[in-house]
Formats: sequence, structure tokens, C-alpha cells
Amino acid sequence: MRLESVCPRCGGPSALGLCSRCRLEEATLLEVSDHAEVTACPVCGFQRVQGRWRDTGGTVEEMIFEAVAGGIALHRDLEDPQVDISISKLNSTQYLATVRVSGTFGGLAASEERTVRATAERATCERCSRMAGNYYEATIQLRGTAGPPGPAELDEGRKIAEDVTKSCFERGDRLSFIQETKAVKGGIDLVVGSTQQGRAIARAIHERFGGSTLESFKLAGTRDGRNVYRTSILVRLPRLKAGDLIRGRGRFLEVRGFEGKRTACRSLRDGAMVYLSEEEAEDAPVLGNRSSAERGVVVAEDRDVLEVMDPVSFRIVSASRPANLGAGVGEEVEFLRFGGEILILPPREGRGHRE
Repeated sequence: MRLESVCPRCGGPSALGLCSRCRLEEATLLEVSDHAEVTACPVCGFQRVQGRWRDTGGTVEEMIFEAVAGGIALHRDLEDPQVDISISKLNSTQYLATVRVSGTFGGLAASEERTVRATAERATCERCSRMAGNYYEATIQLRGTAGPPGPAELDEGRKIAEDVTKSCFERGDRLSFIQETKAVKGGIDLVVGSTQQGRAIARAIHERFGGSTLESFKLAGTRDGRNVYRTSILVRLPRLKAGDLIRGRGRFLEVRGFEGKRTACRSLRDGAMVYLSEEEAEDAPVLGNRSSAERGVVVAEDRDVLEVMDPVSFRIVSASRPANLGAGVGEEVEFLRFGGEILILPPREGRGHRE
């Protein structure tokens, strides 16, 4: 005689313990908090999700959906679960989220529903609050070595600061903002919200222009029982800048950039790279800059010399052909005037050269 198992709850047949129907009746298929809270900053529109401010780009309803969905837990034996969440607005700050789950449980069709009350609050985020309160942690002091930086260098310095600030913010530095840009004697001051951001800006400007940096700090007070320091970063631009035409080591050179304390130059004559020390760069006479170059038409040429028509006097002027400059008769070349002569400039980066 074979014994059959029965369900101890309903007395029906069961392979082991409770039958599927009784297990379903006792099981909790869906667990979710009965209340959800979301917060949005009225200034920048960022939302606080799971304790962190971020730009979800969504509506209040979408924020609530995400908050509710993130708190859902399903029974481990529920198979092929389908979850539906619907949001309805009760008033300006109160919402109702209905969560419904369906699937199969022990071979039986199963479903369950829960209601979640949600509150949408408005609160100024830390970043906007500190910006409004003129908060800052660092100041980048952009200065020159032999006088104030030129307008073009200052404009580029500002642009670099804006780009770095955006990058720092996108990487998660919520205090990355430019509080103020001040014109001061000798240059500009960039007042920024984050010390980390300030160092990144100074590093980017230094990589672009060369020169030197010097960092100092002072105690500004205390916050939450901890000392608060403000950092000053002096970025002193070098006397030379990219595009300058100089005389160094007996050759005409074009400044191409900076590598640490060295100034990287290219020889106009043979195209060789020349690296000047700080002392050599400081003593090198500046003949002009590529940004102020003129253009003239080649009227005759050979391997080493080009004859160019002066666009002002219309005289034909001979000058050495720079390395890799393949300009021929009828084509334009860039040049700078120097001591009654002209210096023909090598091709700009990225331009093709005639073989």
C-alpha cells in the first residue's frame, strides 16, 4: 500500500509539505516600502536620488517611478515576474504609486498589488546653496613673467577653466564651479568652488602655456568641527608663447610648446626640434608671432629659396625656404618682417606638403 502526502493546511494532495495553492496564499510575492520621497533643486533642476544629487533629466513622476522601482523586492520562487508601476498625482507634492506584480508560483498564476505614497519636495542642493553664498575653496592667479598676459592668453585661460570645470563636474565633483573671474593688476583671478577643480585648471593651463605654478593655502575657518582651508595657485605664464618666432642657438626658431621646464621649438631652416632651457628661453629675442603673419604670393622658386611678392610694396623679396614647405609658384606663404627682410614660416600643423 503506497502512502500519499497531503497538505497539512488544506488536506489536499501535496508532494511535500504545503501544496502550491496554500504556499501561494501564505507567500508575500511583493515587498516595497509604503512611502517614497524624492527631492529636486529649484535652481539647477538636479534631483536627489538615493542620497545623491544628480541630473536625471526626468519629470517628478519619473523620479518617483525610479525611487519606487529601486525599492521593490520579489519572492525568490516567483517565476517570469512582470512588474507594472502607475503614478497618479494627488496634489502639488503628494503622489500615489500603484505597484502590481504578476507571474507564476508553483505552476499557478499569481499576482499581488501594493500602494506607495510618494512625496515630492523642493530643496536647494549643496552646490547651488554654496554658489549663492559666495563659497569657494581655491583661487587660480593667472599672471605673466615679463608683464601681464596678453588678451588672447587671458581669453584662452578662461576657456580652459570653463572646459576643465565642466569636465570635473561631469566626473562627479559637485562643487566644481567658477564663482568669479576678476581682472586684477597683472592678470586675472579665477575663484572656484573646489580645490581639486582649481588644481586641474592650473595643470591644464600649465600644460598649454608652460611657465611655473606655486600653491599656497591659509586657514579660512571651521565647518562641522573641521578646519577649512583656501588654496591659492599662482600660474605664471612664460615670456614666450606658442607661435613666437625667436632667435636661439644661432637659428631662427618657432616656439611649438612646452615640456616641463623646456621650451620646444622648431628650426625654420631644417625643421629640426630644438629644446631650450629656461635660461635660453628667457634670453631669446622675440621677432614676432605667427598670429600676426602676413601672406604673399610665390613668384619664383628653387630648392632653397623662394621669391615672394611683398603685398605692401609689391617688390619681389627673396628668402630661405623653410623645411617641408612645398609651396610653388602662384601659391601663398606666410611670413614675418624682420630688419627689412622677411622670414617665411613653415607650414602649419595638419597641412599637406607637396613632395
